[in-house]
Amino acid sequence: MTDEQPNAQSDAQTKTDTNNVASAEQLPPQSAHATRHSITLDGTEWQYEATVGTLNIDTEKVKPAASVFYTVFQALDADGKTDPTRPVTFVFNGGPGSSTTFLLLGSLAPRRIAVNDTSADHAPYSLTDNAYTLLPKSDLVFIDAPGAGFSRIAEKAKAELWSVDGDVRGFSAFIRAFLTAYHRWNSPKYVLGESYGTTRGAALSYRLQQDGVSLNGLTLISNILDYGFTLSTSDQYYIGYFPTFASVAKYHGKAASDTEIAEHLQQARAFANGPLRLALAQGATLDPQTKTAVARRYAELTGLSEQYVLDSDLRVLDTRFRKQLLRDKGTIVGRYDGRASGYDLDAVSDDETFVVDDALLAPAYASLVNAYLRDELEWNDTRERQEFANFDWESTEPGKGWTWWHKMPEHTKTSWSQIIPFPKVTGDLAAAICQQPAFKVLIGNGIYDLCTPFNQTEYDIDHTGLPEALRGNIAFTYYPAGHMLYSSQESLKKFRRDLGRFYDADVADLPQLNERPQAAKLSGAID
Repeated sequence: MTDEQPNAQSDAQTKTDTNNVASAEQLPPQSAHATRHSITLDGTEWQYEATVGTLNIDTEKVKPAASVFYTVFQALDADGKTDPTRPVTFVFNGGPGSSTTFLLLGSLAPRRIAVNDTSADHAPYSLTDNAYTLLPKSDLVFIDAPGAGFSRIAEKAKAELWSVDGDVRGFSAFIRAFLTAYHRWNSPKYVLGESYGTTRGAALSYRLQQDGVSLNGLTLISNILDYGFTLSTSDQYYIGYFPTFASVAKYHGKAASDTEIAEHLQQARAFANGPLRLALAQGATLDPQTKTAVARRYAELTGLSEQYVLDSDLRVLDTRFRKQLLRDKGTIVGRYDGRASGYDLDAVSDDETFVVDDALLAPAYASLVNAYLRDELEWNDTRERQEFANFDWESTEPGKGWTWWHKMPEHTKTSWSQIIPFPKVTGDLAAAICQQPAFKVLIGNGIYDLCTPFNQTEYDIDHTGLPEALRGNIAFTYYPAGHMLYSSQESLKKFRRDLGRFYDADVADLPQLNERPQAAKLSGAID
């Protein structure tokens, strides 16, 4: 699951690797290899074609700049032909710089990994036909980012493509190249992104419009749309995380509450957005009596001790929460899925020595994706598949590290300029909806996700600045799972049902899909 944020990188992922780097002259020629398969869903047999291949993309300075690897699944009609009028959905993980292994193997493709979502397993792993594939609704294109997976990148193109906006331009270039190669320009078009893929997806929806491609819909799961709060660890950071702390505590039996999870989360939302927000805003001027009352309620909802919350100045980092919640059991909880727990080598350290849920699942996905792509789909590239691009997280030099600057759409409210030193893409999403009012968006979050908390997503969407008439273009869904909300089969079943309704819906129908509860009553009082 280490596909999502800088501090999730393992030593192996940060080692320099030149497998996926080449000069522009050394990039391989475009290629594609197709195989035919079938799957039976609800008594109906579906024939489909799976194609693994590469398409080359250019940047302004380098041509070709990257060889982008993709896997496309297309349903076949009775004559064994594809149908260009069917919807096509472009799917990617995030990172940034991640391959799209997790979504390819775990979510909506016709085949799916069979592993337990919160505990360890060992090889041999297995693939099964996926009863919850989206194939009946849409053809599916899974994309590896330049330099990751089987995608290769030209050395001279790194400075352009390994950046927030360069990455978006690169994905736009790939999608347009795919539409040409597969004669899909007039197909209904959708994008589905996870984690940093939601950052990319929101900005890409606007970029594609500027490049002549209008999306029908956008699905964003496990969202991070504004890095400002994360990078600054501002008060909003602690507010955004709090309800997820409460949900994880409830799952592990640590919360002092006998309410159902939905009511517990409403209480947590109300506390986070009311008393906690007001207390944090007062900083050092907060009076001791109020601080103690807030800490007491904080402890009740999250299972932490009141004294620990006070010692933390009401500001508990997510890394410390994961270490502290199950300390009495000698275990820690997962970052990507708070339902998972495991052991740590240093019980008194400030954060975990490794990410327990990542360590449980990543080997299974990495092993099986190689077997699936090479043996079943017959991709014959002998290079080792790279789950992450090999840029240096600590470098600020373009082409070596990731460049975090982002240019917001013109006329986005700002006191500085349109170019900001971190990605904030709520303005891009708002601009895309404003320019195409029929554009619909589905937002999905796992309630146990300690990587991209759902309360922060709600805050970000509430601050897009959309006109009131267009706010119904966005619908929220929630899942009893973590970051990879599809890793739980029951959660995947719901996700597939939600997507089916989303693809069938017009914008006017979206309020019927929206699962976000009415805003909890906000006040400064402690219940």
